[in-house]
Amino acid sequence: MEKRFFTIKEATTYSAQGRTTLYDAHKHGELTFTKFGNATRIEKADLDAYLNKAGVKSQAQVAA
Repeated sequence: MEKRFFTIKEATTYSAQGRTTLYDAHKHGELTFTKFGNATRIEKADLDAYLNKAGVKSQAQVAA
């Protein structure tokens, strides 16, 4: 079963982007974060859309 939400750490691994890059993208409205209580998550579909728009391949796309 494929994950629907990533932690920030999982998102950095999946996207090959740094933590600061993801937070900057969120700050500039390019990436949506979802809060579950105190936990911050990034929906996989949102992360994929951000990566496609930025022209960046995720680790999963590189491996394929």
